[in-house]
Amino acid sequence: MEMDEDPDTLPAQGQGNTIITKYEQGHRAGAAADTGNEQVNIRKYMNHLGIVHETELPPIRALEVKQRRKESKRTNKWLKMFAEWPKYRNTKKLSQRVYKGIPLVVRGQAWSLLLDINKVKSQNPGKYKVMKEKGKRSSRIIHRIQLDVNSILQNHMMFIQRCGVKQQELCDILVAYSAYNPEVGYHRDLSHITAILLLYLPEEDAFWALTQLLAGERHSLRYSTAQMLPSLRGSYHTRSRCCTSPSRKS
Repeated sequence: MEMDEDPDTLPAQGQGNTIITKYEQGHRAGAAADTGNEQVNIRKYMNHLGIVHETELPPIRALEVKQRRKESKRTNKWLKMFAEWPKYRNTKKLSQRVYKGIPLVVRGQAWSLLLDINKVKSQNPGKYKVMKEKGKRSSRIIHRIQLDVNSILQNHMMFIQRCGVKQQELCDILVAYSAYNPEVGYHRDLSHITAILLLYLPEEDAFWALTQLLAGERHSLRYSTAQMLPSLRGSYHTRSRCCTSPSRKS
């Protein structure tokens, strides 16, 4: 997919390499600011989703305690379902529980099973590393990805540090995917989806989750190239709602 940028404004290959080096070296290599002592009491400002607020959060209310107990019960139901996965796979019960919202604690495990991540990884040993190296040859893609990565989930604990671990992983996955699927290449909406995946999955697993989501009609995230880009954001919000909606009785 071609990028809609003026070629005269694009960085040279050397600049693309500099960007990658900065992310690989981490926060100390190029961060404008350091949170320092602010991290000492940061949990007072962070909610259960990892979002950091500007002001200290009030004490947990009785309703929230009740909701967390309910979430714990639902988590136990998912754990029992994992233990008998072949029995529940592709069942109405599984679909119902997905649409009610997958509990935070088991979300990564659920996504791994639903997207057959272990299977696709075993079928493609070393593929992710190869795609990362191949993608790093395109300074055009790297420049665009860096601009977007810096603005993704800025208030989330995992992404709040500029050039931190999660920003580096997000950059690597997007660079690798642009090489893995040149028909799609890179689009800003992919960074939103991938960042959500990284909240619950290891780096390579998040990459293969993205490829699975875009691999066919089953997950409704990939149509023809022309159709996908304008519809991708809507599909992302649908997936986000299904996976993060408030707990309901199951």
